[in-house]
Amino acid sequence: MLFSSKSVLYFLSIVASAAAHSGRASWDALGTTPCPMQCTPLTDYRVALPVTEFPNGENCCAEVIVQYQGVSVSATFTDLFLAGANTENISLSHQAFAKLAALELGTIEPVTWDFA
Repeated sequence: MLFSSKSVLYFLSIVASAAAHSGRASWDALGTTPCPMQCTPLTDYRVALPVTEFPNGENCCAEVIVQYQGVSVSATFTDLFLAGANTENISLSHQAFAKLAALELGTIEPVTWDFA
């Protein structure tokens, strides 16, 4: 049985979205600690991911796509989010957060995030 390319692309988009993480995003950087390796070049668009998901800093310096209400931003995984332990909550640099929502909100949810 043959499948159309549209069917295959639709299936792949469903699989990709199912793999995305979902949680809350903040921008205050409280409860974060640097990754075990320094990411270069350092960008203003940074994200701290839950330490329980990456206890040894796996994937540090990778690009992460964060989405909120149809808007997305690309950020570099530079820190571990200690306050995000046992959740899929993240902490963004204020520059990355501001691309998604007004800083005055402090936190936004739900956000989805995954590696690019």
